Amino acid sequence: MILTHLGLRDFRNYPVLSLDPGSGLNLILGDNAAGKSNLAEAVHYLSLARSWRTQEDRLLIRDHAESALIQASIQEGGLTRQIEIEIAKNHKRITVNGKNVRRLSELSKLVNVIVFAPNDVSLFLNSPGERRNFLDVALGKQSLDYFSLISRYNRLLQERNAALKRLRPDRGIVAVLTKQMIEVAEPLVKLRHMYVNEINRVLPDLVGRLRGEPSKASIVYRPFVKDDDEFAQAAEKAFGEALENDLLHRSTSVGPHREDFSFRLNGKNVAEYGSQGENRLAVFALKIAPYFLIEDEAKKPICVLDDVTSELDGAHQKNLLEFVKTLSQVFLTATKLDIEGASIIDVSANKAIRR
Repeated sequence: MILTHLGLRDFRNYPVLSLDPGSGLNLILGDNAAGKSNLAEAVHYLSLARSWRTQEDRLLIRDHAESALIQASIQEGGLTRQIEIEIAKNHKRITVNGKNVRRLSELSKLVNVIVFAPNDVSLFLNSPGERRNFLDVALGKQSLDYFSLISRYNRLLQERNAALKRLRPDRGIVAVLTKQMIEVAEPLVKLRHMYVNEINRVLPDLVGRLRGEPSKASIVYRPFVKDDDEFAQAAEKAFGEALENDLLHRSTSVGPHREDFSFRLNGKNVAEYGSQGENRLAVFALKIAPYFLIEDEAKKPICVLDDVTSELDGAHQKNLLEFVKTLSQVFLTATKLDIEGASIIDVSANKAIRR
């Protein structure tokens, strides 16, 4: 996928913007607080209609404006899609080629954007919820079945937790909801397992290229019960053993919503033994890995890399920059950077201009 045009109106600090990025590497350069990340954020917003920087859409609207608008042309092989997203304080309107899009899962299939942001460097140090969110977003883009499963599971989880919070919980209702959750959990866990296996197929080569030396790298996924022919029985046992604790604490303590994974680099858990630079490269490799799971070149994701080069030594920075030059289209923010062949987008005074 290639973003051939981006238009903004009242988005963050941009009153009006019209930009025609290049294919390949686009360097977004400017001083701190000039609006580089805002521009990168607008590109990423095209994929999920949500920001990686805030959960409140109203913060994306420029001060004193009623709404913000993002317009884009996305080229996929010989196909061009016109995307328009209007962000108002109380609603959001999304159209693709003039037709309304009502489900975000539809948008993420039409516009695929991978993002690496500064706070991602702590992915393996932060809570398991952030790692599960990575899996859910990445898998949801690849599989509408997964998106449907995780949405249904979360609804059932809410219902079970609500049943547990009643003054006198009805064990019969809790049991029915538990059975339904297990039925959804089994294919959900299988899809997670399959996806992790696919990631592990490409991860060692990615990490080796970024580190400049052969490396052993893998994701270790820890499902709440084993993914085998006895899944349903094992899940029933796990929920059964946790029932009294769930009733006491009025919350569901086992299930896919409690799962986690870790990153092993050369046999060691990177969260426990890795340096900050190793953690940064490990997260970057994980975030970019889905790019290499898509075989159709025309469908390769657009990559947004916000401040990806900071805190890397010269050798690793050089490896990373040589690596990103091989991707179809990249938007990389930095204060100063000189890379031969890259398109330069200068950001200053609420403007972004391609040289």
